[in-house]
Amino acid sequence: MNTTGFIRGYMSKNQEGEKYLDHVVGVIEQQLQEIDENYEAEVTKIEEYKISVRNNNQAIHIKISKPQLLKLQSRSPYSLDKYIWTNLTKNGVEVTNANGNYLDYVFR
Repeated sequence: MNTTGFIRGYMSKNQEGEKYLDHVVGVIEQQLQEIDENYEAEVTKIEEYKISVRNNNQAIHIKISKPQLLKLQSRSPYSLDKYIWTNLTKNGVEVTNANGNYLDYVFR
């Protein structure tokens, strides 16, 4: 999957945190579906945000507080992505080379 750093930078600086998180999780879901079409990702919010990623019988849950979200969002355009991907890989999701430059931006 391809991405544009300029546009992502604009989004990270100008979108409200929850809307930005929804966008990032949607992008991560698209990337995961390039690996396996059974992946699903969603965001729920109670007191903090919970990102749930599912694939067949596996479910991974990542919690993030609003202050943490805002800190990652303001740090750099792909810091939030990197935080989520790092947690996914720690829980057994394999990051494979896929088409496009998205993962290059995330892990640079």
